Amino acid sequence: MNEVAAASSKGSVFEDVLEVLWAPGQVFDRSRARGVGMYILVLTAITLVIVLATKGLLQPYIDANFDVQMQQMAARGKPMPAEAAVAAQKFAGYGFIATGILMIPIGAVLTGVLVWIGGKVASAPFTFGQGMLIATLASVPRVLSFIATAVQGAMADPQAIRSFSDAALGAARFVDPVSTSPALMAMLSNLDVFNLWQLVIIAVGISVIGRVERSAGVVGALVAWGLGVALTVVPALLV
Repeated sequence: MNEVAAASSKGSVFEDVLEVLWAPGQVFDRSRARGVGMYILVLTAITLVIVLATKGLLQPYIDANFDVQMQQMAARGKPMPAEAAVAAQKFAGYGFIATGILMIPIGAVLTGVLVWIGGKVASAPFTFGQGMLIATLASVPRVLSFIATAVQGAMADPQAIRSFSDAALGAARFVDPVSTSPALMAMLSNLDVFNLWQLVIIAVGISVIGRVERSAGVVGALVAWGLGVALTVVPALLV
């Protein structure tokens, strides 16, 4: 009887991926002993399907983002030759699809390192593998951001789209992507609904997996988030 109860309380990988959006504590509690491999595989497949299915709606954002990069290069006195720009624009589309394939596995490792460091600061004992588990499940809101962008792409005037920031549900939406410095844009891009949702899930994951108070989980998540922001802002400062 106990074995039946234990089996029923353990959701499938797909159920965990959905439920982590509204009940992350329960998901982390029952998945703490699971490996991260199946979560990475399932989320990568889901993300790739979403990206391929919505690419037509996302294309205006991809093109606009490329145009912003070309304008910024020209402003720095490094304009790209016309033929090279055409080839680079085509590559940008393929690069976006590649992002859908690589975002989850690479993010699991890189964000997993940051979560593990945050856990150390918060005195939350868990392994690097468990840090990757937290990072992977916390990336689900980022997957949803592709859908949110596609929905906006279906309603927006393609000619009025300036960059991906126009689809942001956060601070980056309200600034000019051309005149705003790349470093500031990188900072503002981290202040949106999906990134903050990810931050909350990481905080819950650290506290549940590490068996510490929720406040300690918040501290660990903020450390991981701050390091992640630095990794996006510092390169932009060097451009």
